[in-house]
Amino acid sequence: MKNKAVKLSLGAVALFFAAALALAAAMPWLLDWYVRYRHLRDAGRIAIQVGFYGCLPFVLTALVCLWRLLRNIQREKVFLEENSRMMAALSWCCVGVAAVTLGTFRWYPPLIFITVSMAFLFLIVRVVRNCFIAAIALKEENALTI
Repeated sequence: MKNKAVKLSLGAVALFFAAALALAAAMPWLLDWYVRYRHLRDAGRIAIQVGFYGCLPFVLTALVCLWRLLRNIQREKVFLEENSRMMAALSWCCVGVAAVTLGTFRWYPPLIFITVSMAFLFLIVRVVRNCFIAAIALKEENALTI
């Protein structure tokens, strides 16, 4: 495996995790600034706030799953059931974000772009997961072949 690429990815995941926590702490100030800048009404402010904090647990969970998946890849343990479960969890995190933003886009319409993006990402991750499941089955079958 390309250890440098995996290390870079792990660093990016750690950076995104820290950024998500920093944004969560700074959100009230950032949201005040954004509301003034865009001249939003209270409904827009609430939709963004509910959307952000509603998506945060899914984002953090997805980052933890990515971390675990990358650590397994770093250890050259690629085609494992655990990795398949991590990808399943990642895909459901995408659904969670899509559901939250779908519920709030009525009050702040640009959130529909996140909804559609996350639904599409769900589909991509599920397809990759299905490929992993097939590869795991082939690996197990080959292990039994003499």
